[in-house]
Amino acid sequence: MLETKERQTPGASSNRTHDADGHRFHVWSSTFWQFFRYCLVGGANTVIDVLTLNILLWLFPTNTVLVLVMYNSIAYSSGAVTSFFLNKYWTFRHTQKTTWRQVVRFTLSLFLEILYSNILIWLAGKALQPLITNPTLWGNASKLLAVAGSAVISYAFMRFWTFASGSQGRAKQQENEGGTMKVN
Repeated sequence: MLETKERQTPGASSNRTHDADGHRFHVWSSTFWQFFRYCLVGGANTVIDVLTLNILLWLFPTNTVLVLVMYNSIAYSSGAVTSFFLNKYWTFRHTQKTTWRQVVRFTLSLFLEILYSNILIWLAGKALQPLITNPTLWGNASKLLAVAGSAVISYAFMRFWTFASGSQGRAKQQENEGGTMKVN
């Protein structure tokens, strides 16, 4: 045991631990800022979404949950193109040409997002309908609950499916963010 201590380079183990901690911090920090950018894009899309919903409620007032669900589908879709490009180039920093795979994955995830958003707005609309008689206030309160419930699901779709990349893509992404990653 005494021989082993003598052969070890002083501080070598400490340096490896420090490097690993630094890498973990970089990964956590990078993920945090990516999620923050995603939230900013989501905020912009939510403004477009809610604005579209309010225009529809103002032009065609309703107290019918199914009509509110239809309005929600139109409103949710209104921010989709903006969401795709802002998330692709700014949030997830993909600089490669847009591929059919990304478009198909985005379209499928958008369809699923609209589906669960409509389920959430339908549930909220049914729950709030006896409590709120003003159609605009009722629609917005229902929408707010649906937005809150769907933000995390939407991030997971974008992060882990639509813009998921292999180890080569992650290495390039980390290089662009200032980190380095060895790829074999």
